[in-house]
Amino acid sequence: MIRTLEMQDLSCGACAETIRIGLDLAGFTSVKVSLLTKPHTVSAEVIDDEHLELMKTVLRGHGYHLIGDEVPVVDISKINYA
Repeated sequence: MIRTLEMQDLSCGACAETIRIGLDLAGFTSVKVSLLTKPHTVSAEVIDDEHLELMKTVLRGHGYHLIGDEVPVVDISKINYA
């Protein structure tokens, strides 16, 4: 079954291509990334719940967050630029 996930912060075709390649390498088929919808979406053929979790893990592993994910905020005042 095709599953669609809503994504945060996809901004360009390079992001979409990174996602397509990452999911392809993980064995997913029918991968589609839509930057034309709001929120942006990623779709792929998913076999079961475990496979869906793998899809989410691949996306997060490439630095892309799903709608509903808590995104860590970096306190730039604590970064040592020296």
